[in-house]
Amino acid sequence: MKQTQHNPVWSNLAALARRPLLWAVLAALAALGYGYAMAVPAVDMDDLAIATYQQGGEFLRQGRFTVWLLQAATGIMTYQRFWPEFFFALCLLLAGVLLAALVYTASGRQPALPGVLLLAGGLLLWPYHGEILMYSNQCGVGLGYLLCVLGACLVWPEMAAGWRRGLSGGAGAALCLMFALGLYESFAPVWLTLVFLLLLAAPPRSLRAGLGMALRGLWPLAAALVLRSGMAAALRALMGVSGENGSASKTIFWFRRDSVRDAILIPVREFLTKYGAEALAVPALGLLLLACLALVVWALPRRGRRLWALCLLLSQFSLGLLQGTGSQMARACQCFAVFVPFVVWLWLGKALDSRRSLPLAALCSLLAVALLGTEAWALTDDLRFDRDRWQYEKALLEQTAADLAALDPTGTVPVVFTGEVELSPELEARAEIPAGSPAYTVAWVIATALDGPQGVLYRYENPQTLVINWAQTAFGSHEQMYLLMEELGHVYPRPTGEQQAAGDALAETMPAGVTRQDGYLLVCF
Repeated sequence: MKQTQHNPVWSNLAALARRPLLWAVLAALAALGYGYAMAVPAVDMDDLAIATYQQGGEFLRQGRFTVWLLQAATGIMTYQRFWPEFFFALCLLLAGVLLAALVYTASGRQPALPGVLLLAGGLLLWPYHGEILMYSNQCGVGLGYLLCVLGACLVWPEMAAGWRRGLSGGAGAALCLMFALGLYESFAPVWLTLVFLLLLAAPPRSLRAGLGMALRGLWPLAAALVLRSGMAAALRALMGVSGENGSASKTIFWFRRDSVRDAILIPVREFLTKYGAEALAVPALGLLLLACLALVVWALPRRGRRLWALCLLLSQFSLGLLQGTGSQMARACQCFAVFVPFVVWLWLGKALDSRRSLPLAALCSLLAVALLGTEAWALTDDLRFDRDRWQYEKALLEQTAADLAALDPTGTVPVVFTGEVELSPELEARAEIPAGSPAYTVAWVIATALDGPQGVLYRYENPQTLVINWAQTAFGSHEQMYLLMEELGHVYPRPTGEQQAAGDALAETMPAGVTRQDGYLLVCF
């Protein structure tokens, strides 16, 4: 009988599980990063559209069957306090510990608390997680990280030992990846990051050996893409879902330019502006830029690792390169959360874990604390802006509800919503990068050299997508606006199409406010 081979990652994971100080510190970091968001809920775009995505089948049309299953089983993405953010942070915390066990196993070193905290804490507090939660309570994204790292743990023994080890670990990784990609296709770059990360942590003896390791790490991704399509198709058939995919996330922008020149210049300009100019003012992008430079400097004198370092760099921007946008939206940059703390660990890990040179260890500890502190500050700032923006919109909606109640106490007259809301001056000032920032100088140089527009730069990925404005145009109707009011406890009769058209026409000449019209009430924002 063939003896089952032991996966060494589980031994390191078991050792970490018995470290109460590790869990206590990570719990404190989770509370620091997500405590405010857990205590103060906010409504955002996809929160309203859950019913449309779920019952309407859009999740399944997009291939995001894991989100559909998660919501059907738990309802956790519905607007509520505490639980979505708690689930998100818990999954990230577990993924971080798994990542540390995996990296230390691949490097052949015993996991030590400082290095583990750097890897796990860096993943947990990555600032763009706040952007993910701004789009909606997409707590499933945390589960995606956990599934990706779990898959990497399963496939690592086969990557290291060769095909003779068998394919069971790769098959398990493909299954994990199938569910991760069923949350967002942007977890594919996360997987690429993990594969090339392992090739840097455990450098192969030769190029041929390295290519074999890479192949054994990449085939589960190819299998997972096929399995994801099959699972989504099976669920669509089972649930009777048909129609076109409404998602724009897969758009290839190379083929939507006016000329070949634009197809080249626009992505390059966006890439340089996002990761060059804005990196001077946005902490997450600044950390990313420093990590990219640090990886280049680290890899240059290490001849056997240059190729894998290049592959790791390219994997960070693979979606932007594929789509032809140059830069990526926050929800497509999830690989950065793994990449940045790993690069810092490459530089500081041995010194952090060593007790031979206390001054060096103390210096490296300060640098690690600076990284985690910057991430925690930026993440909290992002989440606070989102919550403050929602409170601003909520106050407008509550005042609107009071005005409607004054004109129609019984709530029986149809209500037409129209017009657009702008950020308050205070929120606008918080969202914009200050005019005196050097980011504008760099952006001007880029725009001048590459024949591009020069506009306002923002701290946040999607700062001006106000929920009220989105709710009035989403899916080609005003339905989401009525769902938004229902979230606040106000139910209003829907108008006819003729009443909506008449209200839209009147709004072009009327000031903001609530007025009574012929057979309906008009709310003009």
